[in-house]
Amino acid sequence: MSWERTYFTPTEDSIFSFFVIFGDFGNEVNISGSKYNFDGLPENTDLANYHDGASPEYREGFKSGYLWDELCEDDQELARTVQSASSCMVIRTEIPDQESLDYLRNLVGLVTYFLDNGGICVYEPQRFKWWRPEDWRDKVFLAKEPKPFQHTQILVSEQENGQLWYHTRGLRLFARPDISVHDVTDATSSNVLEMINRFIEYQALGGVIEHGKRINMAGLPSSMWCEHRGDYDDDDFNNKHVEVHWE
Repeated sequence: MSWERTYFTPTEDSIFSFFVIFGDFGNEVNISGSKYNFDGLPENTDLANYHDGASPEYREGFKSGYLWDELCEDDQELARTVQSASSCMVIRTEIPDQESLDYLRNLVGLVTYFLDNGGICVYEPQRFKWWRPEDWRDKVFLAKEPKPFQHTQILVSEQENGQLWYHTRGLRLFARPDISVHDVTDATSSNVLEMINRFIEYQALGGVIEHGKRINMAGLPSSMWCEHRGDYDDDDFNNKHVEVHWE
């Protein structure tokens, strides 16, 4: 079954996906198309197994920095499991914008195959997420339909002025910019969150937010507008982004 993008408008941006599955894997991949809803690797997909005999330092590199420290604090059991893994399978894809999400369906199936064949954890760095196998299966794979909110993250940071910065990560998986809204107050936070969720779904399903677009949504001022900013080297997003201004 094809995963359609209802609002698709082609862009010149690229889809970028990066999944890391920790575990202990064999040398052969024999994936059932019917079981995993899989009909082939997306073009320009690199598949590599990093273990003690093949760049162990690359594997160990995932187990450092802020996201690893956060996992060790929040889920010590999963962190110990990852620490004990003898290898990691890295799936990296960079392809032109696509009219359907079939590439994502295939990647979800492939990741699940590796979980069923030696995997113990999925790391999705673009989304800042460490997945337990049962959570990945229940929330991503078993749905049998695209779940863009499972591949994106809405982060909230406090600004120096006491107001909040809402910003997303993960939309590069859909060849779309992430979303950023500064100066959010407690009174406007729920409406801003709803707006961001609408933008996530709209873009994941192929929609394009035009530069200069005005916001027309109950509970938010009509003076709000969208500006395209940034590039893939922006550390806050690892992606371009749309900054939503208040006026």
